[in-house]
Amino acid sequence: MKAILPGFGLLRTRLLLIALLILIPVFALGLHGFLQQRRIERANVQEGVLATARLTAATQKYFIEKTRQLLSTLTNFDFLVLAPNRPDSEGHFANLKLLSPDYVNFGLIERDGMMFCNALQTNQAVTLADCSYFQQVLQQRRFSIGVLQPDPLVHEPCLNFGHPVFAKNGGFKRVIFASLKLSRLSDVLTEIPLPAGGVSFVLDSGGNILAASPEPERKKWTGKNLFSTPFVQKVLEKKEGSFEDLGLDGICRIYAISPVSDGYSSRLWAVVGVPREASLAHANGALIFNLIIMGLFAALALGAGWTLGQRLFLQPIQAVVSAANRLSQGDLSARTGISRGAGELDQLARAFDSMAGSLEQRQKELEKASAEIQKMNSDLEQRVKERTARLEVLNEELDAFSYTVSHDLRAPLRHLDAYTQILWDEAGPALDEPARKHLTSIIRAGKRMSALVEDLLGFARMRRQHLSEADVDFNALVRDIIAETPAESGRRIEWIVSTLPKVRGDAAMLHQVWANLISNAVKYTRQQKTPRIEIGWQDAPGGEWIFFVRDNGAGFDMKYYHKLFGVFHRLHDEGEFEGTGIGLANVRRIVQRHSGRAWAEGEVGRGAVFYFSLPAHLPVNP
Repeated sequence: MKAILPGFGLLRTRLLLIALLILIPVFALGLHGFLQQRRIERANVQEGVLATARLTAATQKYFIEKTRQLLSTLTNFDFLVLAPNRPDSEGHFANLKLLSPDYVNFGLIERDGMMFCNALQTNQAVTLADCSYFQQVLQQRRFSIGVLQPDPLVHEPCLNFGHPVFAKNGGFKRVIFASLKLSRLSDVLTEIPLPAGGVSFVLDSGGNILAASPEPERKKWTGKNLFSTPFVQKVLEKKEGSFEDLGLDGICRIYAISPVSDGYSSRLWAVVGVPREASLAHANGALIFNLIIMGLFAALALGAGWTLGQRLFLQPIQAVVSAANRLSQGDLSARTGISRGAGELDQLARAFDSMAGSLEQRQKELEKASAEIQKMNSDLEQRVKERTARLEVLNEELDAFSYTVSHDLRAPLRHLDAYTQILWDEAGPALDEPARKHLTSIIRAGKRMSALVEDLLGFARMRRQHLSEADVDFNALVRDIIAETPAESGRRIEWIVSTLPKVRGDAAMLHQVWANLISNAVKYTRQQKTPRIEIGWQDAPGGEWIFFVRDNGAGFDMKYYHKLFGVFHRLHDEGEFEGTGIGLANVRRIVQRHSGRAWAEGEVGRGAVFYFSLPAHLPVNP
């Protein structure tokens, strides 16, 4: 870096910045003048082109208004437009054609689209129902302009106009039409002067070029449909105003559009374009002159800036760069050594020294804070270990308490069950009906209490039971459980069992998980006419396998989901579905000991799905 600085390097950057500061106002002034001149020139050109387009539209509108007035006048002569005699009407129209050399045909069309008569006295039956001007008159009942279409009556390009014919009672009877020579539209265009390279067009809504000027464009484009070209698409989309684009001949021009109205809507458009380069030639010349002047001034400014910069900036820059290099290598004690001077670079050097001092002080504070954080983390880890140990002791004491309570209750319950059974056997027949009911309730409650104690004992034993890790074939395990499930008379369950993978875990505990879930599915589909139970699995993201048991049974309300896996919590009445409320709690505890999770989804009356997951590569928690 030091070897570069005396010649170029950062010094050159400073010198260029100084030169730019000097040149920016000059360049800004010159650019502003050029843009202003170009804006004015462009606005003048656009205004002139738009005026020419409006003049062109006015000349075309003359023919439209002339035709509208002619057809409107003819509709007042009933002998001509309502006459039933075709030869007489054709004779009148033939005379009208001789008196109107701008038109190639006149005629009448019936409401069904069949031509009644025309000035060319065509004898064959001709339908004009698909002609656009006829369709417009039929729909709108007013004067209309058609689009350029092949005319079955004449063999030269023409523009057709239509006007409704009404009876005295106001009823729509016929359509009178007139066909204007397209050459007349182009003749009028040639009378409007254009600059060198300028063009003008008249087109309809179908993208047909009805007239063009000057002569080369007239011969090339008149009568052609150019609807699919980008230029015509843009004209039909914009409809009025000005824009700059490539024309039909590929030359960039400034175009102006003016609509040609028929008194109701615009069906034709006049387009005028002038070459962009020719219109902006004066502005471009001014730009070149300004660029030459600014270039000379820039060269002088750069030379002066370079000379002054060598003397004023080199020494402080070298000091700052040297100190910055030392700082980047980790030496936070690096300083520039510049303590005097009022220049900007002198101030920068002192600011750099202040920054380096702040960084050095902050580094010391960070090192001190890091040491304190490490000490706090160490203390936190120790407290977590202590609380975890206390929690494990509490859990073991709780399990021991549950086991002891359950074990101590078994003997009294066995005595209760035995003596009530003896009482039933010996004195039952002698008891009246209310007494027998009371005794039956006592026996049933004793058996339920015994079942609860047994389940609670198993639940408490589950935490203390050692896990024996081995390969477990879920296919065989599920198959055996389904085979062991007691069949109820009159029930036929539809079993849908997918092929399940082998896992590693405690076979007995996992057998209990599947047994609880399958027996629950069988129990809660008891009221279904066609019970269906589906058993399957899926490979989930995160390296776990998800197993499920789905049934179409009673289901449950999801707002009570938080109670589902709790001990002694049941979501159904015991009179409807038997149970102790410990089975699902056992399922969750077993699955959690296998590093998995258990959950469920359900809807009342539409069944439930119980899920549990196991790691794909199962680490067993002892």
